[in-house]
Amino acid sequence: MRWQAGFVLAALWLGTARADELDRILEQAALPPASRYKHGYSDFTDPVGRFMDLLSAGAVDDARAIKADACGTWMVTRDQSAWSGTFWVSNVEVSLDRLCATP
Repeated sequence: MRWQAGFVLAALWLGTARADELDRILEQAALPPASRYKHGYSDFTDPVGRFMDLLSAGAVDDARAIKADACGTWMVTRDQSAWSGTFWVSNVEVSLDRLCATP
């Protein structure tokens, strides 16, 4: 019986360990189910704009794929930017500084 409880706890821990900041944002965002797309499209050519556009559309897989490029661009340009790096995904405030601090 103890090994079963340990197995369940380990499974729960592994399940939560896989969730990252992007998953947390979507869990808290009040996006209608029809707005959560597996794949998205963005007219933005810069990585930060494209990342925000895809994330706001609920296209997390596509946003996750370009996160490193978007975060690299943000970290290089943030000191010269008048923008704070904060934006909203539905009802969730997102900070690029916090988002880019996690791998």
